Amino acid sequence: MLTINLLLAAGLLFWIYFLWSRRRLYMLMLRMPGPIGLPILGSSLENIITFKRKISFRGKYLDKYGSTILTWMGPVPFMVTRDPKIVEDAFTSTDCHNKSSHVADAITTCMGFGLLGLQDPEWIDRRKHLNPSFKQDILLSFFHIFDTETKTLMKLLDSYVNQGEKDLVPDMLRWSFRIAAQTTMGSDVKDDEHFRNDSLVESFESLICLTTLNILMPLVQNKLISKICGYETQRANNLSKIHKMLDNVVKKKIDTTIERHSDPEANIVINRAIELYRKGDIAYKDVKSECCIMIAAGYDTSALTVYHALFLLATHPEHQDAVFEELNAVFPTAGDFEIVYSDLQKLEYLERVMKETLRLIPAIPITARETKQDVQLSNGLLIPKGVVIGIDIFHTHRNPEVWGPEAASFNPDNFLPENIEKRHPYAFVPFARGKRNCIGSKYAMMSSKFALARILRNYQINTSFPFKDLVYVDNMTMKLAKYPRLELQRRT
Repeated sequence: MLTINLLLAAGLLFWIYFLWSRRRLYMLMLRMPGPIGLPILGSSLENIITFKRKISFRGKYLDKYGSTILTWMGPVPFMVTRDPKIVEDAFTSTDCHNKSSHVADAITTCMGFGLLGLQDPEWIDRRKHLNPSFKQDILLSFFHIFDTETKTLMKLLDSYVNQGEKDLVPDMLRWSFRIAAQTTMGSDVKDDEHFRNDSLVESFESLICLTTLNILMPLVQNKLISKICGYETQRANNLSKIHKMLDNVVKKKIDTTIERHSDPEANIVINRAIELYRKGDIAYKDVKSECCIMIAAGYDTSALTVYHALFLLATHPEHQDAVFEELNAVFPTAGDFEIVYSDLQKLEYLERVMKETLRLIPAIPITARETKQDVQLSNGLLIPKGVVIGIDIFHTHRNPEVWGPEAASFNPDNFLPENIEKRHPYAFVPFARGKRNCIGSKYAMMSSKFALARILRNYQINTSFPFKDLVYVDNMTMKLAKYPRLELQRRT
């Protein structure tokens, strides 16, 4: 009996100590509006069960409590904001470089150690080393890949002309995956059987979904819980398929000497990662992880950005006609026309359409940063060390206090120079901002614009699905509950 009493007393003391050690977090909860959530499970369980991970879950709270609120993701305090001033505070503070620890753990658990999941100071060194992979000259060297793979996509789209509405998302994902794999790992990847039959797209999509689940429900990161639920087996099977392709290419490149001045692929991601491996800075498995993460981050976002732009133009034919007029002026002859960088620079209206697409349907709906030290916000609130700040990109882009009463409407004129000047510079952050912005933002815009130019010059896009009926779902990258089908008609 005495032993039981001692254990109960020890447990009580530990619980009191635990609560006391988190007292600053609970004090923050008293100072900030927002839902309290369930013990241990937080507020995310309601989203998963009741809202089925719909992004409207956060919108409901932001509308009810204000543009900056405190909620809970499991036992982790999670501050969410759509206020551009607070967004700027988070992106520019040197104490907010790190992703939240449970987000970083979710990424590394599912895909391995790479730039996306690394924290300071390792992240800073890796970013500096990989920056040359995304310089302008390297991006321009990818044009032949953009051209070849977009032509392949066009042949497929040709078969859909006048065939009614079709599901184009799988085709877009395969197109973008083939580009991402080649620009990350080089032309050698085309010889791999998994690349040739496009069998890895489903494996990557599964890993992205598992990563999202690990983020929304941190308890799933526990190995035992993950095994019981079957997630660990699912992750291992998909990662094994991906690593077969990565091994085939990485091992070959490790045994090959590259002359940086003569080989145009010398600075692509795989070769920069192998350079770190040869220096002993990273392990062999980390070379594969870096490639895996770069492909996953690159292909999914670019594919869906192109698809979302096509859908928005299909539901707003007057803007599609304006894009076509611009394209017709730059490319007078339809079909298999050549596209060079100077052509893309002339497409100003298409550029505005792409930015408006990323405003309404951003490739990344939310990003999270964890405070390394106490951070003073511009509104005077002191955020304690260890709090996660969620920059809600989706709702920042639709904040009516910034974008006006028509914030949810499609209007490319939002990005006319005179309108941009009126807004807070952090009201539009599709690729984040600051030192930890998206390393591939220029790559994403260039590859997406290339594809849209060729598709929209050759086809008129239609759909019967209303824009207002779209339902947005929380994921590591933007997802829709239902993807509208699109109809293609040929233009001349």
